[in-house]
Amino acid sequence: MFRKLIVGLLAATMIGCAAVPESLRTDSENPITDVTALSDPAGQELGLAVRLGGVIAAVDNGEHQTRLEIVAMPIGRDAKPKLGSKTQRRFVAYVDGFLEPMEYHPGRLISVAGQVGGEEEGRVGEYLYRFPVVAASGTQLWQVKQEVWIDDFDRFRSCVGLYCSPSLINTGFSRAEVRERVTK
Repeated sequence: MFRKLIVGLLAATMIGCAAVPESLRTDSENPITDVTALSDPAGQELGLAVRLGGVIAAVDNGEHQTRLEIVAMPIGRDAKPKLGSKTQRRFVAYVDGFLEPMEYHPGRLISVAGQVGGEEEGRVGEYLYRFPVVAASGTQLWQVKQEVWIDDFDRFRSCVGLYCSPSLINTGFSRAEVRERVTK
């Protein structure tokens, strides 16, 4: 009985960890999640559902909408950009209304959901660039958290039975590493 309870709690936790945030949900079961598919004529069909993520490169607030230029990165099943992965091409997301530039600043991780909105020409520096366009219905900003993981090996290696010499405690090997993860 106890095992079933533990397994059930573990399964519920794992399912919850992979859930897509409400703001990034789409009507489609399988939205486009790879920006390179938007270069293909089949992926440029207006109105197709997309869910993309990456790093904000530029923010431009207009009168009625905000233009986000995003350098795409692969995303996981939870819609979070995958850290350490190679960046893909750039795309533009148009969001209705005003987005605070102090919150949506260049260098910040973001995911957007919406529909294919065609293409537009622009520049990256002096380079002429064709941006795939997403009419965004939702956005999610992400943070990168650093955690220190410490493994303590052989901490009580000289203990025999109930006898442990205080001078031998904490003389084992330890290993520490810094891990980064993406969170809300």
